[in-house]
Amino acid sequence: RRVHGEKYIDQKSLMINSWESDREKVEVFLSCRKLKNKDAFSKSDPFVKVYLAGDNGVLSYISKTEVVKDNLNPNFRTSIIIDFVFEVKQPIKFEVLDDDGNGNFDYIGEVMTTVGQLMGAQGQQSILDVTDIHKKQKNGKIVIRCEKVAACNDILFMGWAGIKLKNTDGLFGKSDPFLRFFRYSEQTSTWILVHQTEWIMDNLNPVWKPFQLKAQKLCNGDYQKQLKIECWDWEKSQKFQYIGEALLNGSMLSQNFTIELKDGKKNKKTGTLVLKQFNLIQRPSFIEYLRGGVQLNFMVAIDFTGSNGIPTRPESLHYLHPAGYPNQYQAAIQAVGDIILNYDFNKSIAVFGFGAKVRFPNSPNPHAVSHCFACSGNENNPEVLGLQGIMQSYNYALTNVELAGPTYFAPIIQRSLEISSYTQSQNPDVYQVLLILTDGEIHDMQKTIDLIVEGSNLPLSIIIVGVGQADFGKMETLDGDSGLIDSRGRRTPRDLVQFVPFTNFAGNGPELARQVLYEIPDQLVEYYRICLLYTSPSPRDRQKSRMPSSA
Repeated sequence: RRVHGEKYIDQKSLMINSWESDREKVEVFLSCRKLKNKDAFSKSDPFVKVYLAGDNGVLSYISKTEVVKDNLNPNFRTSIIIDFVFEVKQPIKFEVLDDDGNGNFDYIGEVMTTVGQLMGAQGQQSILDVTDIHKKQKNGKIVIRCEKVAACNDILFMGWAGIKLKNTDGLFGKSDPFLRFFRYSEQTSTWILVHQTEWIMDNLNPVWKPFQLKAQKLCNGDYQKQLKIECWDWEKSQKFQYIGEALLNGSMLSQNFTIELKDGKKNKKTGTLVLKQFNLIQRPSFIEYLRGGVQLNFMVAIDFTGSNGIPTRPESLHYLHPAGYPNQYQAAIQAVGDIILNYDFNKSIAVFGFGAKVRFPNSPNPHAVSHCFACSGNENNPEVLGLQGIMQSYNYALTNVELAGPTYFAPIIQRSLEISSYTQSQNPDVYQVLLILTDGEIHDMQKTIDLIVEGSNLPLSIIIVGVGQADFGKMETLDGDSGLIDSRGRRTPRDLVQFVPFTNFAGNGPELARQVLYEIPDQLVEYYRICLLYTSPSPRDRQKSRMPSSA
């Protein structure tokens, strides 16, 4: 706390209030029409990357849609949530690409506008030209719809089944049905795709996998908003056949809710949908957990492998500039630490290194490569105080190690699991955040995945910042939002990894910090909801939830 006049001001309360009121959230829905085809023997597989300018006016990548196969008129179900600041000009770019697989893609075109122009458009809907800026030609249209995000943290858990669905495959087959969920936009009088199930082969009585969907996504928190479910027959050609649809609203949803599918044109019954599983989860917000006493604890792990380059040479990623200009490692630590340390309860941070031969005073084996060591040189106490302590321990380690390799994440993650497990048993209100800074591909991928799956039941998030120009394809795999599967076939019950390439935000520290920390609130809330099986943000209520029943 600090003294202002005669009053004490709680810094954490100031940060929470700023988090709540600083900006307005806007959800952006995207569609494209009449895109230029980039594939010779099929149709393009388009997706959209979105870039938003930060406070310094520099465009930075923030998110992307899913890939829609073989479709020149895609409706993307992945929406993009952005901050809208009325008084600030916010340039935004939409880049339309054709996915060729394995990280390769063809450029179709792009659109440059501002968030203010999108929000000021009639009905908050804009139809803009997708332009190839290199060839100066128009390659289609992009439809951009914006809606203010309502404050609703509810989650809907649903498991749907179909009964006697219409067969559209004739005498020699059966339909391969899947469902699409839409919400109605009164502003634009259009239906917006918000979710799609998997398809089930050759089955007129399908049972789709249960899924959960935020109420904000489904109906923007308004349970009276009109919804539509469409049922389609999947085809390999991507020319899906229409089965039927049903109109409803969120207030109608309940266990064993039944609704008829009808052909929208012929008004003829084409089957029945049954909501076999349903649960409305009223989830507290990240802010409420902070107010309830939850604290964040920060850990840092720094890559000292040889691929970073000799630290005394200017081209090295670890080069310490005589004039004090930060290298990429220092810049990333500064940007992220400035934000997250506001929520760290004691500002005491464990700082580790990996991938080097350790030559601190009294090092037991200076010729062996260590894949987890304390940057302070004190293995019994790897913690330092505050941002300055992190920087000092980094500099100290750099002068006392020999860069080596290979790049192993498993020992660092194993150490973070041990710390998280101990913290969980001693103080369940502490949530750990591990920041890994690395310059390249890892060489123990499967072991790393196994440990991440194991750690998904612990109070832990892992942030990976990629520095330099290496191929970070494996990092994208670790950040897969669909969940990781370990060598024993177990899937993570929640997302706990976030990967961000530093080069996308070089020179834009605030935007780097925003992207790096973007998923932590949801990851923390999901941990307390799923892994501790309670939803109350109050420490007292959480303690009660762990007490055995006296019945």
